[in-house]
Amino acid sequence: MSNPALLLLALAAACPAARLPLWDGPPPAETLAARPGADPAGTPDKSGHLTHVHAPDLEPFPAAKPGASLVLVFPGGGYNVLALDHEGVGVARRLNALGYAAAVVRYRVPRRDPARPWVAPLHDARRALEIARARAAEWNADPSRIAAVGFSAGGNLVARLAYQPSESPVPRPDAVILVYPAYLGAQEKSGPLRDGPEGVVPAPGSRPVPACLFHSADDPYPAQGSVDLAAALRHAGGKAEIHVFADGGHGWGVRGATRASRQWPEMAAAWLESSGLPPAR
Repeated sequence: MSNPALLLLALAAACPAARLPLWDGPPPAETLAARPGADPAGTPDKSGHLTHVHAPDLEPFPAAKPGASLVLVFPGGGYNVLALDHEGVGVARRLNALGYAAAVVRYRVPRRDPARPWVAPLHDARRALEIARARAAEWNADPSRIAAVGFSAGGNLVARLAYQPSESPVPRPDAVILVYPAYLGAQEKSGPLRDGPEGVVPAPGSRPVPACLFHSADDPYPAQGSVDLAAALRHAGGKAEIHVFADGGHGWGVRGATRASRQWPEMAAAWLESSGLPPAR
């Protein structure tokens, strides 16, 4: 790139904007007290993952050009930690390189409720989506074209953001990408899809938001969960595309060790564009 102005623009796009707190005061559904003297935004564990998040936030990665679609990124980590490197910031930078705006959501971990670990994170996810709609233009993004991508537990959270029933109107993304989503069944690693008021099975005729799912056939969290969810979305009148790689296991994110990790971002970008959420031109 020989044009200095274009070079500066690309460098600026690679830098995240200031992180935004999700809540002005105490977050809703909070049941866990912060440790005295600890950073409420979270602390790294021995593996470098983030945990003890009591003040969830949103880290924007603006697109290089205006008019891009925006993708909210939800790292996984079993609802106990956040794998911020290969399922968070690394994903946001990859999306930037593909012409998209992105924003990494640091939702609350560890689990507040062992049986229903998604309750507090779902409040955070919905709030992040509201903020993204309101401020997308600041990040060179179109507020009417916002997708969400989630990994493992983050994929479970994004499925709930998109499909969990609600008696009152709640914010929904325009498309979702679920990468090896976990805990979709009635049991953690097997069984039918969760349904009912806290399930992920949309009602027939509800026209659920479109989804693209990625999984590995040898994942210990079976790919059948993704297959079943895709079928449920189509049965409800929605659209779903699914890719099951022959191998790769679980947790590959954007690490380059597997074919799945190398190929899914471009495949997801092509699907987003075909679904009406293009990158910046």
